[in-house]
Amino acid sequence: MTMTRNGARLAGMLVALGLAAAPHSALAQDKTPVSVHQYAVDHPVPDVKLRLAPTLGASVPAQVQLATIEGTKDFGYFYFDGRPVLVDMATRSIVRID
Repeated sequence: MTMTRNGARLAGMLVALGLAAAPHSALAQDKTPVSVHQYAVDHPVPDVKLRLAPTLGASVPAQVQLATIEGTKDFGYFYFDGRPVLVDMATRSIVRID
């Protein structure tokens, strides 16, 4: 079964929305689960200044430096207004805002 471009985009959005509702985790190199959200909370970084508040599914501008998460290359994060914002590293789309 082939997927159209819009179908692929919709599937990606649904995955992002599902990730936003579920706890984020990834496997570290030693196969220990890493809570992406908890990692971001435990390792705060200085706030990023943006003209508009980040929104779920929005793309993060290239000039925003994303912090990396030990144990995964799939997600990164930045802080806005004192809150962690989780980002899909492949697409730079926001998948969770606390």
